[in-house]
Amino acid sequence: MGLQKGEFVLINYTLTVLDDTQEKVIDTTYKEVAEKAGLKTENVVFEPELVIIGEGFVIKPIEDVLVEMNENEKREFVLEPSQAFGERDPKNIVILPARELSSRGVIPRVGEEVEIEGRRGRVIRIGAGRVTIDFNHPFAGKKVKVELTLEKILKDDAEKIRELFHRWFRNIPKENIKTEIAGDTVKIEVPTSIFLIENAFTLLSGFVRDVQRHFENINNVEFVAKVPIERPKKEEEKKGEAAKEESKESSAGQESASQESRAEAKEEQ
Repeated sequence: MGLQKGEFVLINYTLTVLDDTQEKVIDTTYKEVAEKAGLKTENVVFEPELVIIGEGFVIKPIEDVLVEMNENEKREFVLEPSQAFGERDPKNIVILPARELSSRGVIPRVGEEVEIEGRRGRVIRIGAGRVTIDFNHPFAGKKVKVELTLEKILKDDAEKIRELFHRWFRNIPKENIKTEIAGDTVKIEVPTSIFLIENAFTLLSGFVRDVQRHFENINNVEFVAKVPIERPKKEEEKKGEAAKEESKESSAGQESASQESRAEAKEEQ
């Protein structure tokens, strides 16, 4: 029957661009694969990704394969350029006067990316006062190998909501997010580190909209962040702790003296 629109699943994947001379990993959920490929790993979370079927979380050619997979199944397939980053289009190669770029504060260098009127392109040639820019995607015209694993099909609403929350707040580990559903209310316990996240309120608002969209039985969302209060110790507590330390030191001293006495007695014998 396959997966249906709106189902929540967790996937792992590796995307590799293919050409005539080499294979290049461009994205993966596996840290060891990223390290081997020389991809950025600092401040990147490597773990199974949440996908909601039919919501555009992955491109359609990949989702078309995903919906036919079973839990724990692995598949490997190749996307044609038209299914991945598109074919190369000569119309996307543009020649501009160098003066125009200078007036925009852009200093062109061959091989570097530039942004012109919201479009990003790569400088491929400079000469005679003109700059040639390729606005095609860097991987346009190339096939892409997809290694895809359907790790889990989520059934429990509390787990779905936890995964959805984690998608909005990737830097908060899943184990630090607790969700509980009672009636039409979901309570989410989060660490106090959430207050240090930039635009946290905007992210929370986006998360609540997603809950509203995907969970018709939920009418309320409660956020709980436990903040421990550290109070200065009272004078009596400080004295009590000091007395305990003195008692320990005294006991240790007596034990040491006792051991020395026994040693001296043995020597006299």
